[in-house]
Amino acid sequence: MKLLLASVFIALLAETPLADPDAEARAQSLMREIRCVACENEPVSQSSAAIAEDMRIRIREMVGEGATDTEVRDWFVSRYGDFVLFRPPARDPSGWLLWGLPFALLAAGTAGGFLLARKSSRKSPEIEPEDV
Repeated sequence: MKLLLASVFIALLAETPLADPDAEARAQSLMREIRCVACENEPVSQSSAAIAEDMRIRIREMVGEGATDTEVRDWFVSRYGDFVLFRPPARDPSGWLLWGLPFALLAAGTAGGFLLARKSSRKSPEIEPEDV
């Protein structure tokens, strides 16, 4: 019976918003930034997995205790790695490559298109009328 009551209490606690509306807004924002480790491509705010409920509880606890957003993110990263963040930091060269490669390809494609258009406009000679 005690186990049942404890389970119900924990379930109710999971969905109980913080009393301070600003703190609850911060917690909700963090819940959208942190990935559910069971669902992989779903934020903990939308996941129905048991671990996502635990993660939501932990986020609310930390925000309620006065932790900053960075401290909350760092706590989850220390346990689950950078994977838990939807926007992982670019700390090492491979991270910079991952973040920068799409922009570099876009710039290279734009420059290539510009050069190709410029080259084709130079090569097109004016057509002179033939004498008949």
